[in-house]
Formats: sequence, C-alpha cells, structure tokens
Amino acid sequence: MRTCYRYHVLSSGAVLLLLCYGLYVRADENTVTERRAAGSFLILPLGHPKESVSFAQWRYNGTPFAVYRKDQVHITDQLQFSGRLKVNSDHLSVEVTDLQLQDSGSYSIVADKSGGMLPTKIISLMVYAVLKIEIEGNQSWEESKNSCEVHLLCKAREDQMVSYTWSGYKTQSGAELRFTLSPAEGDVTLTCTATSSYSNGTNTRKVTCNPSKTPTGVSNSGASFSVFSLLSILMAASPYLLVSIVLGVKCHRARAKSDEEKRADGVIEDGAR
Repeated sequence: MRTCYRYHVLSSGAVLLLLCYGLYVRADENTVTERRAAGSFLILPLGHPKESVSFAQWRYNGTPFAVYRKDQVHITDQLQFSGRLKVNSDHLSVEVTDLQLQDSGSYSIVADKSGGMLPTKIISLMVYAVLKIEIEGNQSWEESKNSCEVHLLCKAREDQMVSYTWSGYKTQSGAELRFTLSPAEGDVTLTCTATSSYSNGTNTRKVTCNPSKTPTGVSNSGASFSVFSLLSILMAASPYLLVSIVLGVKCHRARAKSDEEKRADGVIEDGAR
C-alpha cells in the first residue's frame, strides 16, 4: 500500500515538474527583450492572423492602452504616450513613436480566439539615451612623404565612462586615431562609436588630403607672424620715420629759399646794368 502511495506521489510530482517546465519554456518563448535609442520607435505586432483573433489588448506594465475589437484597433488610454501612438488595424499592431527613457518597461499583448486564449506576448523594453559625439581633427602636409598626417579625436559630451571604436577607412579602438592619407585616395569616411553601460552614439567625419589648402585644424601661423612682425617693425621705426620726414621738409624749404634768393640777386644785377 505504501509502495503504491509513493509511486502515486512520485508520478504526480513528475507530472507537475514537467508541467511547470513546459510553462516556463512557453513563457520564455513568448518573451522578447528589446533595446531602443531615445527618439526611435517600437512596433508592437499582435503576431496572429486577423481572422483567428476575436479580441486583443495591449498593456504597459499591466495597464491597458489599446484594444482590438470589431476589426479595429483603438487607443483606450494614452498614459505617458500622449500623441505618440499609431495603430494599424490591417496588421493588428500598435506603434510607439519618439521613445522616451520613461517608456522602458514591460509591454504585453493578450488575445482571445473563438473557444480560448492565445499565448500572451511580452516585450521587455529598455530605452537608452543617445550619446552626443564630437570629432575633433587636424592634419599637416608632409612634403617628404607627399601625404597628410591626420589626427582625429572622438569625444562624448557627457561626462561618463565611455569606450570608443573607429570604423570605415580605418578600424581601431580608442578615442584617438592617427593615420597617413595621400591626395590620390580622395575623400575617406570614418565613423566613431561611443558606448557606455547604458547608452551609445555615433558620429561620422569625411577627411580629404589637399596640400594646396590650409590643413584642417592648423592655423596659418606663418602669415600671421609675418603681418605681426611687419606691424611691430613699423611701430618701432615710426619715431625715426617722423624725424626723417621733418628733416626732409626743412631741407626742402631751405633749398627753395636759397633758390629764391639766387633769383632775386640775379634780377638786381640785371637792373644795375
């Protein structure tokens, strides 16, 4: 009798374990994790043929915000999504646009069919902030190499721990990127991606090596120095120039007076004769 009882208990336990395992697998198969950048969108499709669904409901953290009945999807509660929800009754979906950080959470879609319920679909959403990336750069012309030496620096505006990777013309890890570029290679494109523990961002820059133009990020220091030097020399020499001008004027006046006196003496001599 005890043996039969133990067998019954063991059998029941095994069935319960299998049932629980089956439910766990089923729930896992219907749970999806999504990561979206702030400002992007999320489409929540029902995932069942229209003809097989009699009723459906979209929920955010357990609160309904949209419903499908009588061949139409309707918004029932805007919640924090005011003005950012779009419905598609043909494809049985609801779209959340312009995602905000506070939109992170659990989205579930429950549906009924004639004679029972369809599996509940769960979407676990994490909305992350987009890092704002700046790329600083300069280049210098190397006559001996007949090419440009390029230096780029990728920086995130936010003060946080960020890792950087470069892709495109050059692939490298780290915020700084140095490389040689010849004029024959034309325009090249480089993309910097910054990633933190909860956000990321990208920025792209085009670089061209053109020796006939002032290098990017490098001032024309030679021209500036020449102008500055010329002005300094003129300012330093101005007193001497002024003295020279005064002496020249006096000398010119003295010569003119001497010439007039000579002319006057000549006229007197002619009158005496």
